[in-house]
Amino acid sequence: MSSKRAVVFFVTFTSYGLYHASRKALSGVKSSIMSDWMSNSTHPPLFEHDADAKHFLGSLDAIFMTAYAAALFFWGMLGDRLNPKYVVAAGMVGSAVTLTLFGTIPKLLNFYSIYYYILTYIAFGLVQACGWPSEIAIMAAWFGKGNRGFIMGAWAACQPVGNIFGSIFTALVLPMGYEYTFLLNSLLILIGAIIVFISIDSKPQDSEGSYNNLEENNTRFRMQQLKKVQNPSTSHGEPISLIKALLLPGVLAYCICNACLKLVNYAFFFWLPLYLTDAYHWQESQADQLSIWYDFGGIIGSVVGGYITDKMGKRSPLIVGMLVCSIGSLFLYAHIGPHMLWNALVMTSVGFTVSGPYNLIVGSISIDLGSQPALAGNTQAMSTVSGLLDGTGSAGSAIGQVLIPVIQEDLGWKAVFYVFMVLNVFAILAISKRFIADMKSLRRIRNGEESPLLDGDDEQHED
Repeated sequence: MSSKRAVVFFVTFTSYGLYHASRKALSGVKSSIMSDWMSNSTHPPLFEHDADAKHFLGSLDAIFMTAYAAALFFWGMLGDRLNPKYVVAAGMVGSAVTLTLFGTIPKLLNFYSIYYYILTYIAFGLVQACGWPSEIAIMAAWFGKGNRGFIMGAWAACQPVGNIFGSIFTALVLPMGYEYTFLLNSLLILIGAIIVFISIDSKPQDSEGSYNNLEENNTRFRMQQLKKVQNPSTSHGEPISLIKALLLPGVLAYCICNACLKLVNYAFFFWLPLYLTDAYHWQESQADQLSIWYDFGGIIGSVVGGYITDKMGKRSPLIVGMLVCSIGSLFLYAHIGPHMLWNALVMTSVGFTVSGPYNLIVGSISIDLGSQPALAGNTQAMSTVSGLLDGTGSAGSAIGQVLIPVIQEDLGWKAVFYVFMVLNVFAILAISKRFIADMKSLRRIRNGEESPLLDGDDEQHED
C-alpha cells in the first residue's frame, strides 16, 4: 500500500504541477505578446497604446479566473459524483487543446482577434478547474489524518513547483518565439494526462492486487460490512450541495480568507514578471527566472507550515502568524529597489508568508474541512468543499486582476503592494474567530485538559 501511495502522491503532484505550469505560459510572455499585438509588420495592430494592451492582459487574467472560479463549483460537485481520476485527465487534455488554440494558433496563422482570445481563454479557465478539487479528493482517499499537514503541505507545493518549471520552460523556449512556450506546455500536460489515466486509482478500494487472494478479499468485505452495521457513520454517505458545504463549520470563514489571500498570491503569479520588466527594465527572460524565488518561498512555507501545524494540532495560529509577517514582507518588497540579490531574498520571504499559507488553506485545511465531524463520516463531500474553497478564492482573484492594472496606472506599483497588505489584514480578520478558539484550545491542551484534534489516523487509511 505504501508504494501505491507514493505513486499516487508523485503522479498527482506532477499532474497539478503541469496544470500550474500551463497557466504560467501567458504571465511569462506578457511583454512579448504585447509587442506582437502592437506590431504592424505582419498585421494591423491589435492595440495602439501599451496601456490598452496591459488592460486587456489584466482583463484576460480576470476572465480566466472568473471562468475558473465558476467552473470550480461545478467540477467540485462533479468530482464527488464521478471518478475523479477521469475528471483530472479530461481537464489536462482540454487544457492542452485550449492553450494551443490561445497562444500558438494566432501567431502561426497570423490571426489576431480580441474576441478569439477571450473565448479561448474562457475555455482554458473552464477546463483548468477540473484539476484541484478532484486531485484533493484523490489525495484525501489515499492519505489519512496522520501527518496530514506535512503531507498535504508538501503535496500542495506542486503549485509553486509547477510555477517554477513553467518559468523555466518559458525562459528556455521564449527565444524561439512566445508561441512555442504555449505549445511546449500543451505537449507536457497532454503527456501528463496519459500518465494519470494509466498509472493511478482514485481510491485504495479501486486498486487491483491490493490483496493476495479471493479469500482475503471476502474477509475484508465481511469486516467492512460488519463495521458499517456497528457504526453507520463510517459509511461513505451522499454528495452534498454547495449550500450545505458552505454552512459547514469554518468553511465560510476560510472562503473569505482565501478570497483575499488568493487575490494577492495570484497577483504575483500573473504580474510579477511584468512588474520586474516594467519597474526595473530587466529582460523578460531574466524576470521569469528571478520570479521563481517567490515560488521557492511558497514551497518552503507550505512544507514547513504543514509540519509545524501537525505538531501544534491546530492550523489557524500559524496561518495568522504567517499573514502578519507577510504585511512586513510586502512593505519591504515595495521599497526594495532594483538590486537583484536583495530583490530575490525579500521575494522569497513574500512567497513564504503569502504562498505558504495559501497552499496550506487549499491543501491541508481543505481536507480538514471536507472530513470534519459535522459530516458524520460522509466521504462524498471532499471535492465539493475543496471546489467551494478554491472557487471563492478564484472569484476574489478575478476581481483583483481587473483592479491591478488600473491601480498601477493611476497610483503606481507601490500602491498595488499597499492594497495587498490591506487584503492580508482582511484575510486575518476573516479567520480571527477561529484563531481565538484555536488559541484557547491550545492553552487547554498545554494544561492537559484537551487532546490535539489533528492527531491520529483513520482506520480506512491504515497500511
